[in-house]
Amino acid sequence: MSKYYIGIMCGTSLDSIDISIASITSRKIKIKGFSEYKLDHQFKDTINMIKTTSYSAKALHKINLNITNLIYKYVKHSLDKCRLKPEDIIAIGFPGITLNHRPDLKMSTFIGDPKLLSQKLKMIIISDFRQTDIDAGGQGAPLAGLFHQYLNAIVKKDLTYLNLGGFANITVPYKNKIISYDTGPANYLIDLWCNKNFDMEYDLDGQLASIGNVNTDLLKIMLNEKYFNKKYPKSTGFELFNNTWIDKHLKKVKNLSNIDILSTLTYLTIITVSNELKKFKNLKTQLFIYGGGAYNKLLINGIIDLSGVKRTDALKNIVNEKNLEATAFAWLAYMREKEILIDSSSITGTKKPYLMGKIY
Repeated sequence: MSKYYIGIMCGTSLDSIDISIASITSRKIKIKGFSEYKLDHQFKDTINMIKTTSYSAKALHKINLNITNLIYKYVKHSLDKCRLKPEDIIAIGFPGITLNHRPDLKMSTFIGDPKLLSQKLKMIIISDFRQTDIDAGGQGAPLAGLFHQYLNAIVKKDLTYLNLGGFANITVPYKNKIISYDTGPANYLIDLWCNKNFDMEYDLDGQLASIGNVNTDLLKIMLNEKYFNKKYPKSTGFELFNNTWIDKHLKKVKNLSNIDILSTLTYLTIITVSNELKKFKNLKTQLFIYGGGAYNKLLINGIIDLSGVKRTDALKNIVNEKNLEATAFAWLAYMREKEILIDSSSITGTKKPYLMGKIY
């Protein structure tokens, strides 16, 4: 009888809680089931408020409890869908929902209680992935590059990966090692602007942005952001790129329409991702794109055209655009449960191999 690992993921866009159930060995991974649980506006608003507003310990505890109970319900539902019992699960990889990622301050906090989740499910929960990486001298993100390395070994190809979630990160095989880092915003600024000015959660296929015009003056000012010229390893998030960041740059360019600003924010993602991919242009590699932005035709076509990198379907029988990230945390749970040391020195900048994650 097969045994399984579970990976749980909720990204910065807060679109959904994703749960992947997979059997994993050192040379093979097979997804048993994948479920995507959409989150309502109230949930998103609450999480976003926590990120920017001071809450009392009592209020935070209540929110933490509610989120943990929600995840408990979704895990139980995922198990039922796959006709699995708790004893069929070896461990669950649960990174929580990131609240504040500050490697410069040696901290990465999240909401969701792994200890309580373990007690309720009566299963092993492995969490604190980002903090253990920071404690080992790393950036704490991006972590999926480690899983990409494993996938490349399975398909025996040197694939490049592009994650277009709230923020974009790339993973590139380079000089017998894996390079992985955040390039900057992907969907996050686009979604903020859509929500604020068009009463939309996101720009479907980039349809709105395609109507407007890119303002070169605004784009040049935005590209002066120091992060874009920072050397890897590096990671970023909403602590830097947010509404305040947008407003700061808009003060320098007057009389822009909301639609042109959206077009410019979209092109900001296209050019910053493409610039980083072109740094490795001599590599004969193909690109696997995943995350919510993988379905934005304007974004994808722009990046492919500007970078010159071709897409691949080499992973079609293993993972897809939706389930890769959650499956990555199932794999990280496998690595920690098996007590396999992880070397993320070329990805996050850690000083030596270590055990990633804390067992609850």
